[in-house]
Amino acid sequence: MTELTRAMAFQCKVAQISAIFRAGLRGALGGGALTMRRRIGALSAALLALCCAISAASAQPTSTCGAAPLRGERVALLIGNSTYNDWEWPSLKNAVNDIDYVCDAFAKAGIAPRIVRNADMPSLDAALTRFAAEAKGAKSVIIYYAGHGFEYGGRNWLVPMDAPPATRRADVEKRYLSIEAAVKRVVPQGAFTLLFVDACRTTEPVVRVEDADVAKGEAGSAPLGLLDIGQGAVFYSTAKGRPALDFAPVGSPVSPFAAAVVKELGIPGLEISDYFKVVSREVYKRTNGMELGPQQPFHYGSWFDDYYLVAPPEVPQAPLAIPVSSSATGGAVTRGAKPVADPLADISLDRLAIEDEPVLIADVLSRHPAAEIVALADGGHPLAQQLAGYMFSLGVGLKRDLPRARAYLEKSAAQGFPAGQQELGYLLLENDPAPADVKRAYDLYVAASDAGYSKAKTHLAYRLAAGTFGPADYVRSQALYAEAAEKGHPAAIFALTYFADTRAANMARLRALADAGNPEGNHWLCEAHFAAKTLGGAIADCGIAARAGFAGSRAILADAFAKGVGVAADLKEAAHWARLARDLPELRKDQRDLIAGIGE
Repeated sequence: MTELTRAMAFQCKVAQISAIFRAGLRGALGGGALTMRRRIGALSAALLALCCAISAASAQPTSTCGAAPLRGERVALLIGNSTYNDWEWPSLKNAVNDIDYVCDAFAKAGIAPRIVRNADMPSLDAALTRFAAEAKGAKSVIIYYAGHGFEYGGRNWLVPMDAPPATRRADVEKRYLSIEAAVKRVVPQGAFTLLFVDACRTTEPVVRVEDADVAKGEAGSAPLGLLDIGQGAVFYSTAKGRPALDFAPVGSPVSPFAAAVVKELGIPGLEISDYFKVVSREVYKRTNGMELGPQQPFHYGSWFDDYYLVAPPEVPQAPLAIPVSSSATGGAVTRGAKPVADPLADISLDRLAIEDEPVLIADVLSRHPAAEIVALADGGHPLAQQLAGYMFSLGVGLKRDLPRARAYLEKSAAQGFPAGQQELGYLLLENDPAPADVKRAYDLYVAASDAGYSKAKTHLAYRLAAGTFGPADYVRSQALYAEAAEKGHPAAIFALTYFADTRAANMARLRALADAGNPEGNHWLCEAHFAAKTLGGAIADCGIAARAGFAGSRAILADAFAKGVGVAADLKEAAHWARLARDLPELRKDQRDLIAGIGE
């Protein structure tokens, strides 16, 4: 692929070129002749059109989705700005395409959408007024924006079609739309707010505030920053300082973010934090290896109850299940006397043992409805029982139901299925265990570990070192970690970096994972270097993992910026990453203590 072809995929690179071009021309022309300005403006637009392969027709609405009156408790406002004039702002081929694409998916999911395409400031104002009136009874409001945006004065702004690329401080509120103000205007009191923001967040100024004296310490415009929206969540298509790709691969009719949002929306029952995770992985996969890639979406927010874009299905337990037998994870199953292909035959124990469960469950549910998994579980399929148990225990793909989760895991474990044994042991230990539960969990972990299941080896190793089952046993713990690491379990590989005799080899293993495009490798490298007080050698890894959503890496990065370890001290960046880390419930207590007071 040529450099020119690669460049075609990146809206932010074009924005940067356009900004430089405009600045140079303004300096050369001053208040030059209108005729010359028109000619050069036409040339600029032509060059941009060539670079980005933009056709005006491609941005024209082709869908009627989003035009009907809003009804129901879940509503969405979709704003896409594509046809900027290519003189003051580079046009974005896919922004309107994206919201049309997302609109259809939201409508199918039972979310009533309203679309605003290529709107100037008066049109946006009218659209917000109408939407606020229609959304009065909503219990959740989604706002999806694709276009240009920036931060100024502690607030975040989207760029209407008629906005200038330069303004004065007093005119910012007149020329651009505050996202925070829009949220307050259209979201009813107490409703859940969900924002999708697909815009570049590179460091080049999107808008120049002409009377801001940056040299004297006044803040100019900056990349889109954190939004304070109360109860709800924000999902950015890219991390701070990074571009958002308008299309990937080249020629795609939608952005990689919109493509992933819609693809994963087809999986019912993903709680919003799991949905964010699988969308982020999909975008990362689509853009890994591209120039300026990979693109790493990230999210933050605060909410008390589980929130689903597509609700988990109701799957009642069958009163009389058809018996199903299987050789665990491969071959054929039988329904009565009739053999049929095992629908879960591609899920091996080795894959179960190292893959992140929400990602694996999302993959399974993209091919098999939850009802099919439950039917297989009711019929005796041990892997389906383990999957159903996990899904019911954590509310992934199915409504949370701990008694039912335990029932399926008991059945899977009773068949000697290692993944079922390990999952049942975990469930027992995580729910106020009695002494008998602790003893049983130990037996389950040992059985699964002895069967070669590496995830059980890692769990057992951790518990042995922590003293869960009696006096700490570090020798046995290290041996189990080594066995799990040989199978490729990332957490076990990380654990072995704590032992002097295995540190170097396992740091190399983590580096190989990271170099292969797995951000979990970057995360554990960040953790390992932090523990060894050699963080300067892993700041880039911390950044990659923090943008990928790893809570520990976010906390470590916040601490690094606060203390100037491996990076220049920057209290604003420290506060940014500390807030993002605190928003994740999985953040460990020691890491919460590490960032206590930063940005608070």
